[in-house]
Amino acid sequence: MQFRERSRVIQVIRTVYDPAIKRGRAEVVARLNKDEPVLDEDIRKACSPDELAEVEAFLATRLALMSQETTRAAAEGLAAHMRLAESFFRSGPNGTAGMVAADIYTAWEDLKKAMHKAGFRKGKDSH
Repeated sequence: MQFRERSRVIQVIRTVYDPAIKRGRAEVVARLNKDEPVLDEDIRKACSPDELAEVEAFLATRLALMSQETTRAAAEGLAAHMRLAESFFRSGPNGTAGMVAADIYTAWEDLKKAMHKAGFRKGKDSH
């Protein structure tokens, strides 16, 4: 299972083998509200017990990461992580770079909106 966080939803994605094209194909199994993710009956029916356990583990880990102390530490270390990501993309293409780039662009847009709303504008006065 893969999980993609978009601006307001978390997409739960399953990869299934498609014999017609002889490779895996991604299918969105569920969309969860990012602010209050709830595993409703439809999601429970769509997922196997192992997949459901994986979704629950992801949500538990995400909840722990969203704690105040963790989010503060992440914000403080973000610039360093961005420099590491720069190195990752400069090293050349690989199998996951496209998906990672798409997630980064979405997260970056959300972060810019949040910083702007909090009063931190791009410019000399915000340094």
